[in-house]
Amino acid sequence: MADAKTNLSQGLFFYFAAFTILLILFSTATYFRNIIWKTDLALWMDVVKKSQNKERGHNEAGAAYHHLGLLDEAVKEYLTALRLNPSFAGPYNNLGNIYSSQGKFDEAINEYLTALRFNPDFAEAHNNLGNIYSNLGQFDEAIKEYLIVLRLNPSFAEAHSNLGNAYLNKGQINDAIQEYLTALRLKPDYAEVYYNLGNVYLNQGRLDEAIKEYMTALELNPNDIDVHYNLGIAYLRKGLKYDAKNEFRITLKLKPNFAKAKKIIESLE
Repeated sequence: MADAKTNLSQGLFFYFAAFTILLILFSTATYFRNIIWKTDLALWMDVVKKSQNKERGHNEAGAAYHHLGLLDEAVKEYLTALRLNPSFAGPYNNLGNIYSSQGKFDEAINEYLTALRFNPDFAEAHNNLGNIYSNLGQFDEAIKEYLIVLRLNPSFAEAHSNLGNAYLNKGQINDAIQEYLTALRLKPDYAEVYYNLGNVYLNQGRLDEAIKEYMTALELNPNDIDVHYNLGIAYLRKGLKYDAKNEFRITLKLKPNFAKAKKIIESLE
């Protein structure tokens, strides 16, 4: 019995040690991505300084500010680009993205529609407009936009994922699954889609398939709280209480105030 407890303790130690290493690696990758964007910002600000009347430099500088979370500076650069070239579709789309992230959906829709007026085949703007419609619960309009995107660019993995989400919200489960699978074929490292597909399988009671999708999602993004929690639910429904408890513990390590995970662990003790 003592050996069994020792093996259990060692197993937990190595499990959490491996998880901690993955967290460190993921944080390091984020740190280096920020360095890259700061380098891009310095590059494009130098371009702007040397060519102040070139709209592309201002648009790219705005994108660099945007990725660093400096939204006021980004808006200023996008507006400067549009002052220099009012028919430049890119900055309208980028402004729409900022307004969308701020919950200003009417302003975002206006910017996307303006971008599409100047460039009707702007796939990214159609996709972003579809996302706004989805956020507003207007799924038929969203699907229409995503289908336009895929007519323009059939290999746009994000649009397949978004179309899958819209189908799912309309109850078209099989259509949603097909879009998720297509997105993963085009982009095998698409963690969010593995999670969404796992959720579909979980709701269908296809627990082994759900677990497989969640595990793949965690290989790509080891500190996703929702994936750990839902993986715990899948294990619990299979009667694998030990594995479920490990996932809920990780969930609480990532988010100590996650009440549902805490309640389930207490019920399993």
